[in-house]
Amino acid sequence: MASPKTGSDPAIFHFVMVKPSHYDDDGYPIQWFRSAIPSNTLACLNALAEDASRREVLGAGVEIRLHTYDETNRRVKPDQIIRMIAQEGGRALVGLVGVQSNQFPRAVDLAKPFLAAGLPVCIGGFHVSGCIAMLPELPADIKAAQDMGIAFFAGEAEERRLDLCCAMPSTGNSSRSTIT
Repeated sequence: MASPKTGSDPAIFHFVMVKPSHYDDDGYPIQWFRSAIPSNTLACLNALAEDASRREVLGAGVEIRLHTYDETNRRVKPDQIIRMIAQEGGRALVGLVGVQSNQFPRAVDLAKPFLAAGLPVCIGGFHVSGCIAMLPELPADIKAAQDMGIAFFAGEAEERRLDLCCAMPSTGNSSRSTIT
């Protein structure tokens, strides 16, 4: 697998947004040939990221390239995404978005190859937001993901909080990072 050239062209920033599926009873990701309802999370985050790009939140002349994947109707191939980033250069952030509790194990599995390639990964959605807001202590699955270097985004991305996520360092281990 190609190793990304993060930082090779600071004028390019890849924001990869993946809405993960979840596993069926046999351990396979559930996917549909056609999805009846597109992911609202991806649509909203894409619009917010386009706005961040228009406002040049990463600096004048930085091109934010948006890549969206809804795993319920499109196969997500991390090795191909990593190769694309390596070939095009620049910095990157992989966001696993809109993650519900039953999707969290799949999101962590998707994160592993990106982390191994040195790309920063964050997870956001109902599971993370709910656990942080309502539980006195983080569950073991979230702690284990943090120990792997996965950052978390709790709450909504409006009010320019997505700007913070895009500005996160793109150098790899983001252990114990949470944006709330």
